[in-house]
Amino acid sequence: MKFLLAVSSQEYSGPTLRMGSRVAKSFGAQLAVVYVGPKPKELYAGRVSLARDTLAKWEIYHPGIDVLRWAFYDLKSSGFLENLDENGFNPLNMVEEKDRYRMVLPGSYGQDIDLILREGEIIDELRRECSEDEYTVSIIGGSKERNMAHDLLQYLPTSVLVIKNVDLDRKYRILLCVDDSSATDRAVRFGAIIAKQMNFPVTVMTVSKTEEFGPGYSGAAESASSHLESQQVDHEQKFITGDPVKTFIETAGETHLIVMGASSRSALVKFFLGSKPMKTLEKANCPILVVKDK
Repeated sequence: MKFLLAVSSQEYSGPTLRMGSRVAKSFGAQLAVVYVGPKPKELYAGRVSLARDTLAKWEIYHPGIDVLRWAFYDLKSSGFLENLDENGFNPLNMVEEKDRYRMVLPGSYGQDIDLILREGEIIDELRRECSEDEYTVSIIGGSKERNMAHDLLQYLPTSVLVIKNVDLDRKYRILLCVDDSSATDRAVRFGAIIAKQMNFPVTVMTVSKTEEFGPGYSGAAESASSHLESQQVDHEQKFITGDPVKTFIETAGETHLIVMGASSRSALVKFFLGSKPMKTLEKANCPILVVKDK
């Protein structure tokens, strides 16, 4: 299993890197850290050669090198990387591959992490990166950009973890949103792994717009509870009548990690009407993982 984690700067991406790497570690997943940014003007002007023997000079011209260096050493200090070799990060080991640059790391580092540099628009480049490897989850920091939630869920083939308003010192509770969508079973499994490995209690929540909970909803809720019990995960279960998105957001506040399955609606319907995951992602004020069914 491999996770893709996007960083933009040390200033803004610290919480994303720390929490995202913790989640990746809870799955025992490999991690690829990707910097996506604009091409520096020096490269447009042709003043910097991209030959491998000049890549060490990138740290003068390319902010991505500094960001990846920071990410590498932050992952070492946090304990995600356990190799004590001090010679791990070297811009001379950045090699050009199709539409990207990847650092070749020595020893056991390469078994744990990839460091990748891409140039362009964030969603386009993440989508291209997802085509290069079999990523399970893409991790990105929260953004106030219009349509970002739609673009993340629509164009990335992976599940998506958005690190919004995170407090690294807080012990989060997982809000596991359960309904009859096809991705719910996988969301439950993902939620259980995170809860067990990170010691987060779970609230299993099923919300219906009417007072009647059909067999799809009640069956999914029962299945979720049974799975959590089998994994010995501390949890409570709630059935609530109301607006699902509003209820999820109000319940989660800033103290939960929301985990929910992706919508099974068609792309056209989601474009015009949206979906529960998309609207929850747009409005939530806490981290949220939307799990796709694959």
